[in-house]
Amino acid sequence: MPPNPPIICGGSGARPVRGLRRAGETGRDVYELTVKGEFAAAHRIREYDGSCERLHGHNWAVAVRVAAGDVDRLGMVIDFRDLKRHLAAVLDELDHTFLNDLPRFQDVNPTTEHIARTICEGLAERLPEGAAVTSVTAWESPKCGVTYTPDAEGEAGT
Repeated sequence: MPPNPPIICGGSGARPVRGLRRAGETGRDVYELTVKGEFAAAHRIREYDGSCERLHGHNWAVAVRVAAGDVDRLGMVIDFRDLKRHLAAVLDELDHTFLNDLPRFQDVNPTTEHIARTICEGLAERLPEGAAVTSVTAWESPKCGVTYTPDAEGEAGT
């Protein structure tokens, strides 16, 4: 039995992406797009033993990768203009906020790990059928970043 195809970010809305292959598989075309964005926000890491427990901020840089096995009639997975607009909409929800106050971060710390996953899930909701977020990398500084890759089985974080 072949493995399950990769999915759009985990969660209840996960769906397979036709034509998308896993690493090491051959025989199917994959188109992968990358766009970048940034946002500034403050946060604190609750119960952290160190300076990050205090209120502080970052200028996050973000790179997202979106893939599909097919292109549209124009030869595009998604227009870069649209993809950048979708990413900007997700980042605007985080920009210049105190992340701990957002509903998403009431029960989990707004770590760069959780931020990357939040961006992934928000972007996945906006993509056309057949396109999937394959990874989101968020840097809280030029030397420290996290890449979130959704679990192909839809079980990330379980």
